[in-house]
Amino acid sequence: MAYCKMQKEQATPTVFFNASVILAGLISPCGGSAKLLEWIKHGKISGFISEIVLDEVSRHANLVELSKESAVQKVQKIFTTISPAPYQSTVKAYQHLVIDYGDAHILASCQELKTNFLVTLDKKHLLVLQEKVKTVKIVSPKQLIETLA
Repeated sequence: MAYCKMQKEQATPTVFFNASVILAGLISPCGGSAKLLEWIKHGKISGFISEIVLDEVSRHANLVELSKESAVQKVQKIFTTISPAPYQSTVKAYQHLVIDYGDAHILASCQELKTNFLVTLDKKHLLVLQEKVKTVKIVSPKQLIETLA
């Protein structure tokens, strides 16, 4: 009787994107942030954002020399599903952890979407929480690329 080993099928990693990474990817098409946006397009990772993140990208579109409408269109082509804002009760659960209360929605979205990673360039407010937050792995684009490559 012959036995064959079946490879365990790996699920596509799920990644929540902070606005900083999206903006950096739109600014520099050769950087790590842009590489992650390409990975979404090619199915290497599943990328997620919330309505709040989309709004933040829209408000900062001038930084990447785009109109608000153009920035939103580009982002919607990359992220086919944009989640609603997280529940206020979930946001409140993270307010004691974050340095800036305005960032609690990011961690709440990660929890509600059950993402594996939160990718951000925010060293001052989010990357410093890498050891404190256990519900999602908080990484920079470089760290995520190194982890998944």
